[in-house]
Amino acid sequence: MRKTQKKSKKTDKKNNVLTIVGGIAVGLILVFAIIAVDLFSKMGIISFKDDPSDEPTGFVEVTEPGEEGSGFETLEELRGVNNLSDYLKNWAENSSENSIMKNDDVINFLLIGLDESKSNSDAIIIASLNKEQEKIYLHSVFRDSYTYIKTAGGDEYAKINACYANGGPEKLIEMIEGNFKIDIDHYVSVNFDSFSSIVDILGGIKLDVKAYEANAIRSELGIYCPSGEDVLLNGEQALGFCRIRHCDVDADVSRTRRQRMFINELINEAKDISISQISPLLNTVIKYIKTDCSVGDILSLGTQALTNKWYNYEIVSSAIPSEEHRMDYRGNAWVWIVDYPATAQALQNTIYGMTNIELKEDRVSAIDIMKNTHDTGIAAP
Repeated sequence: MRKTQKKSKKTDKKNNVLTIVGGIAVGLILVFAIIAVDLFSKMGIISFKDDPSDEPTGFVEVTEPGEEGSGFETLEELRGVNNLSDYLKNWAENSSENSIMKNDDVINFLLIGLDESKSNSDAIIIASLNKEQEKIYLHSVFRDSYTYIKTAGGDEYAKINACYANGGPEKLIEMIEGNFKIDIDHYVSVNFDSFSSIVDILGGIKLDVKAYEANAIRSELGIYCPSGEDVLLNGEQALGFCRIRHCDVDADVSRTRRQRMFINELINEAKDISISQISPLLNTVIKYIKTDCSVGDILSLGTQALTNKWYNYEIVSSAIPSEEHRMDYRGNAWVWIVDYPATAQALQNTIYGMTNIELKEDRVSAIDIMKNTHDTGIAAP
């Protein structure tokens, strides 16, 4: 009888571990599920935007654009614009409640990795869980993407990672929804330094580290790092692996690739987590995380994650904008000029299998504007 009870408790712990795995997979959000279930008394430590008594957020079902009852607006880009600032502002503001893509089968989380100053978003990842496809999409957004930002002081044009400093996670969500025309259900902001502690609790993480990457970690950050296939890195080394970018010709392109590689391997490591590691892992995670999820949201997500085995979903990772939808440009600073309408159309098709964005064959994109005019529409300082 005693043995049976002991086995039951171990099974419960194993289920909790699987919930943690699911959390990491969707940008750490589901880690809160196990906190809510097993460590409910600690909820006061987490910073919640909503009242903890709120019910879980509902999601709106979407049908194909144009179908009866869809209420979905077809979006077209403004034609005849001859400078970049007007183009970017028009596209970002060309949104309404009926034009932003959303679906009952899809939950979009925005994972925000903050730099040391906690003002700029060092990493921006859209984690999309598609229950119908049984897939989790991790889309890294290049932080040097040039974008329009509406601020209290007026119109601003800057790199996307400056959005957080101009209004926190809400401003960044506003920019993501405006440019990519997808609904963000929840956000999680986390100080990237916490990942170092998480990796150490897990006993390290194995990654494929090229010799030049190891050299960059040593020269740029002053951290010794081994190189090779499946080399075991400690937390400090793994964090350095995620942060370096000056060693690559394509800079942030390779940086975001390394970040997604890290998240994938973190999931694999978490699958073998021991029962004794659960409590210190949670105690570490909750100190560094802020979210807009209510307790009701967390309980709902955790229950779904465990019941539907979200932790077994296929993980598909990529970066946006793609090579064909971006152009590097050096003005006062180096940035990516982004074809946002084409990027948004591709992102919608990937996440939802449909799009409400119509692109004309004779369209003039932001990239075309810069190639033909080199006119940002912004007066030189």
